[in-house]
Amino acid sequence: MNIFSKIAHFISDITNQLKKTSKTILASLRRTKYPLSERILSDALQLSSLPSPTEREETRVTFIVERLASLGIPSSIDESGHLIARLHSQDTENEKPILLVSALPSEHWHPTGSLGRLDTEKAYGFGLADAIGPATLLAIAEAIQTGNLHLKRDLLLLFTITSPGKVPLELFNTLLNGADTVPEVVFSIRGLSLGVLNTSYKGTYHIRVDITLDDSEEGDSRTSAVDAITQLAQSLSMVQWDEKGETTSIVLEIARNAAIATAEKTAAQYKTKSRIDVVSYIPVGNPEINHKLSKMVTSIMKDLHIKIKEKPAVSAVSYFTTKNVPALVIGMSRGHIGLDYDEIEIESLELGRKLLFTLLEKSDKEGVL
Repeated sequence: MNIFSKIAHFISDITNQLKKTSKTILASLRRTKYPLSERILSDALQLSSLPSPTEREETRVTFIVERLASLGIPSSIDESGHLIARLHSQDTENEKPILLVSALPSEHWHPTGSLGRLDTEKAYGFGLADAIGPATLLAIAEAIQTGNLHLKRDLLLLFTITSPGKVPLELFNTLLNGADTVPEVVFSIRGLSLGVLNTSYKGTYHIRVDITLDDSEEGDSRTSAVDAITQLAQSLSMVQWDEKGETTSIVLEIARNAAIATAEKTAAQYKTKSRIDVVSYIPVGNPEINHKLSKMVTSIMKDLHIKIKEKPAVSAVSYFTTKNVPALVIGMSRGHIGLDYDEIEIESLELGRKLLFTLLEKSDKEGVL
């Protein structure tokens, strides 16, 4: 058997295993005490089994498109590969839609470890926590189509192919500049961190430094790549900023400039060539725009007896708050991401589902500004 036959045989085995696992999952879910969370968990377990990250997340995008189509919901894919669907309301008075955002990629996928399993209390699988967000958006679409969730505003569902730590600026700006796509409010849906309330937003820069040693005769042969990189890492770790624990746009720019200057100085010290690029950027958000929304979320959590933990957020949707659009990150469940697999507490997922559904209905009815 040649190498190509072995690869084909391996893929065939994985495909068959996925089919068997899906049947087992669905059979187990039928016994759940929380039928409204059943679809979230079912879709999440199936989605987490699909390879990721890939260049444009084609397999996961296809899964989402097919699920939406089965509900009679059309969707579109922009030039970058992001997937968006709009669910229209019968009430035409509210022009601004509610925007729900979730990321499709996962850094925790494993060809066999992502074949999920569950028991009466928990669900397990590599990358399962990352899949809860997109699965939740599908469950909301199904709830609206079946009449289990009623909203007076249109609902925009956005499945990004970028990670939560990267702002798809072109896409967000297209929505903010559209005639009928400027959102009333934005919710970023994540799998974990149920009960966490964003009290502030922190900005980030992801900077890549490429160092090339001078291999000419005039270069210092005693300099090694390890020496240069080690010194660079040590120098960057010494960069001090945000001493008060409060991030502002000015402080973030100072930190970025300090990191770049330190990298350039280290490269010059070792007589190496350097190239420094900003890979991604999340702006410092404006939490003040979320004042009414935060009070609303706090009230709902208390009613549901969800323990509240205040914590700063680092999220791409903080970009919307800089444009005067309220935006919050909503965690759907409790659990953790482990070395062997993710764990999701099934009962907590039902709490997250109730929180989100109530929040959508309340923000739709009362407004958020």
